[in-house]
Amino acid sequence: MEDMKIGIIGCGNMGSAILRGVIDRKVAPAAAIRVNDKDKGKAASLASAYGCRQADMPSLVKSSDHLIIAVKPQDSEGLLREISAYIDTRTVLSVMAGIRINAIKDILGKDVPVARAMPNMAAVIGESMTCVSFSGPMARKKEVKDILSGIGRVMEIDEAFLDAVTALSGSGPAYLFFLADAMISAGEKAGLAPGAAKELVVQTLYGASAILRNEADVSAGTLIRAVASRGGTTEAALSVFEQKGLKEIVETAVRKAKERSEELSRG
Repeated sequence: MEDMKIGIIGCGNMGSAILRGVIDRKVAPAAAIRVNDKDKGKAASLASAYGCRQADMPSLVKSSDHLIIAVKPQDSEGLLREISAYIDTRTVLSVMAGIRINAIKDILGKDVPVARAMPNMAAVIGESMTCVSFSGPMARKKEVKDILSGIGRVMEIDEAFLDAVTALSGSGPAYLFFLADAMISAGEKAGLAPGAAKELVVQTLYGASAILRNEADVSAGTLIRAVASRGGTTEAALSVFEQKGLKEIVETAVRKAKERSEELSRG
């Protein structure tokens, strides 16, 4: 999309991942992208690495069709007040956790189109599950989704559900890492060398995830039953999960994460 101009404010992990995805997947050329960060050295380094431009705040805002805000939530108010003087009809795309659309519009003091996205850690390898909500109908909604597709899969969702998304998908990678850590430890205690245990677990989880994606019409429960033959080793392990109430533990953990997300969103 040669005519789409993008400004990225915040050159940390998420801002960098979005920049890389937009360029690699040819959503927009590097020459059409400007970056800014309070750490000028970081912005200069990123611009040099990807062939885009470092810009001061006024020129970045005024020259961008889509303004991506990828700063820490605690920096949001000062930044939004700074750019409010330069913004008019630009689309604002926020990836700031916990900052609601109405809060962004209130601080900007202008009725600009706003999108709020919740990616996850897998954005750094282009495999995020990103949910996005919009302030209302907007002419360039598809372009916003195209930008986010550079870091993985995209789902549009009502903002009312973003706290649940945060608890399930935003925090989700840590849940899988927790399971992986427990499985690796169990493998080592069963006599495997640490390196072997890790390789076995990583590939097993990767392969299982691929099956979940490829067999999209098959429920997770059906897949469990396909592995767990009656009286076998898998059934023995699953019986422990059931006895310990693992499903209820996970449901409680996600509920707690959702409640915390709601608290943070309220400020």
